[in-house]
Amino acid sequence: MPRTTPGGAFRRALAAAALVAAAPADALEPPYEATRRGARCDLEADGSLGCRYLVGRDLEFELRRVGERGVALRLLRSGDAGDYRADAQMMSDCVFVRYGARGRAAGGADFVYAFVSGRNGHVYRQLHECREGK
Repeated sequence: MPRTTPGGAFRRALAAAALVAAAPADALEPPYEATRRGARCDLEADGSLGCRYLVGRDLEFELRRVGERGVALRLLRSGDAGDYRADAQMMSDCVFVRYGARGRAAGGADFVYAFVSGRNGHVYRQLHECREGK
């Protein structure tokens, strides 16, 4: 019967702990969670609401004049090759955030979205919720 030395048991426990600790860092969050976690909204100098979103490593965008007519989407970093991407135009006053090519390669599904409302800056799981902006 093999005998476990105290040093061998320690090394195995250390290796197991390293594997457990490394797993969340490599795991890819669904677009909703990643977008919501990276959302920051503040009042601009002119009194309008502006929101900035940092999603994963490759997506950054902002909404200007949130809640007003003519809300503006500005993509700062986006591309289909990244972990997440956003559509360049708003549809139904919502920004569509989805996995990019790197996110799909890491196991992300093609039709999993987050929707960001131009009415209030909130992140939603469903398009109809985003359109209503509640």
